[in-house]
Amino acid sequence: MKWLCPFVVSVAIFGVGVEAVQPNTDAGRVQQDVKMLIDALYNAEVETVIRYTHPTIIAMQGGVESTRKAIRDLVVKMKSAGMRVESLTFPKPPEFLEGGGRRFAVVPTLSIISGNGQRSESLNFQLGVLDPGSTEWTYIEGSRLTKENVQTLFPGFPASYEFPPFYRKKL
Repeated sequence: MKWLCPFVVSVAIFGVGVEAVQPNTDAGRVQQDVKMLIDALYNAEVETVIRYTHPTIIAMQGGVESTRKAIRDLVVKMKSAGMRVESLTFPKPPEFLEGGGRRFAVVPTLSIISGNGQRSESLNFQLGVLDPGSTEWTYIEGSRLTKENVQTLFPGFPASYEFPPFYRKKL
């Protein structure tokens, strides 16, 4: 399975114009991080996108240089398609879990994106990961996560957890 940073499946989950969050809480912190990640992607701030991408995903992409190139290529495609985010909101508060020595945050997102004369809506989530000894959350785009592959990525992730539903639809 190929993973391309936290945004491989659909850039429709990213955008600007995020509702205000309170960064002094855990929920506010991860929502603010997701907003920073999204803003960085649309502003072609490759190093910021890399900073917020979980190291396991970077390693699966072949390292930082391969990931950097993939992000740059994606940004070019997004710009050539005239992609623009009309809105990004957090429809539910993040859920926090622990397992395998890590802390996790499931951060739901709802976005509307336009480009090439089309509009789409995406309900999705980012999986935030706080690794042992770290103070910085990193993220993985959620729609490709399953009960099976999350255990491969993060042994000890709560096996009974049901990931939230997601969808993408044209408007």
